[in-house]
Amino acid sequence: MKLFDSATSDEVFTDQCAELVMDTMPLLMRTIRRAMFCQRPEELSVPQFRALDHLVRHAGMSLSDLAAHLGLTLPSASKLVDGLVKHDLATRDVSVDDRRKVVLLPTVHGEATLRAVREATRTRLSARLAAASPEERATVTAAIEVLKRVLLGEHTSRQAE
Repeated sequence: MKLFDSATSDEVFTDQCAELVMDTMPLLMRTIRRAMFCQRPEELSVPQFRALDHLVRHAGMSLSDLAAHLGLTLPSASKLVDGLVKHDLATRDVSVDDRRKVVLLPTVHGEATLRAVREATRTRLSARLAAASPEERATVTAAIEVLKRVLLGEHTSRQAE
């Protein structure tokens, strides 16, 4: 049995796929954010936690880059980083390439804090996913791997068989 009879049905299916991704990803992100929020240290605000997460993934970024990522002004981002530095979660260092530039780095404590929150979040998400059958979890895993590859631009065109 052929899944698609024409290019039009392929386009409709692609549009439906895009719509499902757009509807599902916000729910997934809310679930992850809620779990992470519950696990983060109390002294850390949600914006500070988001900043720490980004710093761990992009160590050595500038304050301007962090502000742009978080959608904050430079003064607001600077105040946010002050809190991270105060709690020994990040440092401000002079760039080795340009002494006028300050780079932001997570501390060992900051990385460990984020790792602990991510582990607790993964455990909570794993418990939720346990409601799906092994076959369904395999399908979800395969679909997300395809989605990740496509969104990163690594998907190669394949001829319909």
